[in-house]
Formats: sequence, structure tokens, C-alpha cells
Amino acid sequence: MMRVLILMLFCFVSGGTDRVSTTCTPEACLTLHLEKKPFENASEDCINNGGNLVTVRNENELQSIKSVLSAAGEYNILNSKVWIGLMLQKTNCTDLTEKLRGFRWTSEPTDSKYSNWKNEPLSTCTEKRCVSISLADGLEWSDGSCRDSAFYMCKFLFKGMCKPIVLEEPGYVKYNVPFLGLFNPLTPNERLVMVPHGTWAEIQCGGSEDAKTFVSICDNKNAHFGWTTERFCARNKSCKSKNGGCDHRCIDTAGAGVRCDCREGYYLKDDKVSCALKINCEKSPCESKCIPSATGFSCACEEPGFKLAKDNVSCVDIDECQQGTCGEHRCQNTPGSYLCECKPGFRLVAGKCEDVDECTEFSCQQGCLNSQGSFSCYCHAGYSSSSNDSRKCIDIDECVSRPCEDVCLNTLGSFECSCREHFILAKNGISCVPEPTEKIQITPSPDHRGAFITKLSQIIFPKTSRSWHLGHVRKGQGL
Repeated sequence: MMRVLILMLFCFVSGGTDRVSTTCTPEACLTLHLEKKPFENASEDCINNGGNLVTVRNENELQSIKSVLSAAGEYNILNSKVWIGLMLQKTNCTDLTEKLRGFRWTSEPTDSKYSNWKNEPLSTCTEKRCVSISLADGLEWSDGSCRDSAFYMCKFLFKGMCKPIVLEEPGYVKYNVPFLGLFNPLTPNERLVMVPHGTWAEIQCGGSEDAKTFVSICDNKNAHFGWTTERFCARNKSCKSKNGGCDHRCIDTAGAGVRCDCREGYYLKDDKVSCALKINCEKSPCESKCIPSATGFSCACEEPGFKLAKDNVSCVDIDECQQGTCGEHRCQNTPGSYLCECKPGFRLVAGKCEDVDECTEFSCQQGCLNSQGSFSCYCHAGYSSSSNDSRKCIDIDECVSRPCEDVCLNTLGSFECSCREHFILAKNGISCVPEPTEKIQITPSPDHRGAFITKLSQIIFPKTSRSWHLGHVRKGQGL
């Protein structure tokens, strides 16, 4: 696949305390904001200016971000955290089976197959988490509290880009880009620049005494993006000065300045200085999408679920099943997609098999225990599962095993012991002991002429064959 030539603008502007580093590529413009803010404030700032917090959906985007951060080296941001537009909502859970671990991009598309985690994010279902990067960590992702403050980077998309303005004579250019406003103009340095559609350039030609100022706008002209003014600070134009402003070949013409020409395979664009490939994407062999570049073109597959074939022209289906997308479940590959067929006890949710919590769908009479792909009912003490329906519980008749010393009464889930008349339950709740009562014992006197009366806690009958007669006695005297 042919490489795409990236032309960049590196420039710093100052607006209050927020220093901004800006990079524009043919795809987008990135701005690094060197004022620390919480995630929500940073995101709001990007949106208010017409963009979003930057995304990192592939290696190309990662390299663009690295270029911006590297260009800001003079501000000593090596160890500084920079917010990117990746967040876990408070109502969502961390999911280690996903590339993004349950996090989502704050701009469309919210999902992606690319990830660059430094460590696994915090496992949570109740806390909002946001992602930052730093040069010190090799731009790997780290999650943290969204209330923390960090630098942040915005991304702005445009319909197209214009090449930088080349002045034919001494002068000065200031670019007023849409996302920074009139009070933060960009000034080009020695590097090449791509300027976004809608930018208007303030051009000053000549020295301070004879300076002339005019404006040119980056606009769409006949399906090509270019400046509304074709020549910039033109006086005695010569190929010796910056190649006459020509992309490729510069030809001096007698008394008429210069004329630009292009190398073989290229044509001269409407601005009369820029060259573009004659091979355009309308006649390209690409099956899906054609991407023009400075050295040719490259093909890409726009439809999700397809990738470029070995011929770099046609598109072939991606077999997601070979990537273990469905895990332990059955996977069926389809053109551009796949289907997961879940095992019993699982169901399909957002294209993935998730365990069904049968305890919320099936009614166990007493207790339920959910497990991966299944569930089980259990009964409380004193009950057992019914042989006809395992979800129901039946009472165990403990009295069958005769646990009580005397009388047993079965109850739901338990039993009760009781004793016959004149007996009470012992402390163990099972045995019976005589009921305590205040009785008297009549003891014969040694000379057998009387008896003694004694109060006892229970009846004591002496073993004797003597006959006893009821009589009145005085305390301490014999009868």
C-alpha cells in the first residue's frame, strides 16, 4: 500500500492562559490545549469550538497525536496527562472481553477495534472513568477519575484542505482557522502546512512603508480546494525565488514572469501552481474506496467487516470467528459480519453471549443460586426439594426419627417436644424432667413414738412396710 504524504502545520498561539499547539493534516486538525481542566470541561471546550476530544482509533491517529505532543516539547509536558475522548459512563460496567473495556469514544463512531491500554482499567459499574495519555507512558492509555485536571487535545474535521500560501516576494501571512477564531491567528514556520477549509488568510506584501494587505480564503473551487486569490505578492516573478511558487517545474517567460508545469503523470490545477495526479479515483481499480495521495492512490474497504485483499485493490470478508469473537460459543461467519449462537443458559446481547440470570426469570420457592449458564434452587433448614419439582420445597417431618423423649409435634420447617403431666422439658428442649413441687416428708422418730416433718423440693417416699397414720404434730416434737 502506498504511503500518504502528510503535510503538517506546527504552530503555537496564545489566548489568555490557554496555550495551544496546532497540527493540520489532510484528514483533520488537532489542537493541544495547555490549560488543565476536568474531563467534562475539556470536552465542552472542544465541542464549543466545533470539534471533539481527540480519538485514537488506529496507529495513524496515534502518530498524529505524537507529532503534536512532540512539537510542544519546550513546555516540558513529558509527564503531563492529556485527556482523549474515551470515557466509561457511570451506568456501564468495565468489560475485559472488549477492546475498549466497556469504554466508549465521545464522538461517532463510539466503538473501535484498536486499543492501547497501559494497565487494565479499574473494574467498576458505578463510577465514571476517563482516559488520558502522556509521552512518558509512550501514549498508552490510563484511566482515572474524570474530576482530575489535565491538558487536553481537540480534533476538528473539515471538508477539505488547502496547501500553504507561497509568497512570490517578501511578505507575511497569518491564518485565521475556524476553530481558533480571529484573535488566535496561526503563522507558518519553515515546515509545510495544510490549512483547513474555511480558513481566511491575511496576507501582507512588501515592507513596512509600502505594505499592502489583502485576504484570501480556502474554498472549494470546481471540486478542488484552493485559495480564492491565485497569486500572492507577485512583482518581478522569477523561478530563482522559491521555484516561482510552482509545485514541480518552473519556467521563466520573457517579460511575463513564470509559468508552472508538472511532471509526467500530473496535471496543473486551477491555481496554476499546484500539481495533482492525472490518475484520479473515478477511474481507479479499487473495489470500494480510493484514497488519492501525492505519489499515486491507495484502496481501502469502507464497509465494516471487510479488509483489503493481497492485491491491495479488492475487498475480502474478515472471518471474525477466527478471532474468537464468540468465545466458547458457536460462531457463524457471514459476509461483513458474524453471528454468535449461545449455549443454553446464555443469550445474545449486542452481538455477544451473556449469562442469563435464571434466578430473576425462574421462581424458586425458597432460595436460588445463579451460575454460568445455569442455576439451582435450594431449600431452607427443615425442608427438602420436591422429587416432582426441584423448584419447590416440602417440609421434613422430623418426628419420624423420634427426636423427643416424650411427645413430638411436627411444624413447618421444624418440630416441638413436650412432656406428660408433672414433667417439663429440660434445657436441651428434647428430654423431660419431673416438675419441681414443694412436698413434705414424714420421717419416723427413732423410738417409733412420733415423726418429724421436713419441707422438700420433691416427693421422697421411704421404702418401708410400716403403716402411716395422719396426725397433728408440733414442730420439733414427736407424735
